[in-house]
Amino acid sequence: MKLSLILATLFMCQLTFAQSVREKRIKQEMLDRTNTLIEKVEGAREDLEKEDVVSACKKVKELFILYPEHLKSIGSHLDLDRNRTIRAKDQALNQLIYIHRQSLICDQGKDSEYVDPKKLRKELKEVENSLKDQRKTIKKSDTDNENKFEYYYEF
Repeated sequence: MKLSLILATLFMCQLTFAQSVREKRIKQEMLDRTNTLIEKVEGAREDLEKEDVVSACKKVKELFILYPEHLKSIGSHLDLDRNRTIRAKDQALNQLIYIHRQSLICDQGKDSEYVDPKKLRKELKEVENSLKDQRKTIKKSDTDNENKFEYYYEF
């Protein structure tokens, strides 16, 4: 009896440890992705200050590639019953739509001539602040949830 109790306790400890390691790995991946997004936004803003619109548009396109995974990880792993998480998910979806629209504007014309650098720089500053808020939300949240998260956005 004692032996089976000890074995069961050891098994549960190992299972709990493996689960906490998995949660830490998921949280770290989410934080790394968010930091990468923040760096891309900062780089695009710096390029816009130098009036290098073509380079900024390349970074906007890179943002558009990274954003769907960021949105899916927020919706899949964070607690969707918390208001902060819902706000972060909604902000990420709105930013995905905005970045997509901006990448389409960048593709129009020769050398991204239809892009307004001042307006884009201002909007990217808001995106950067929102990403920093999302990073705080991710740091404070548990990532042990397994939500079935889907979003429909027609590209």
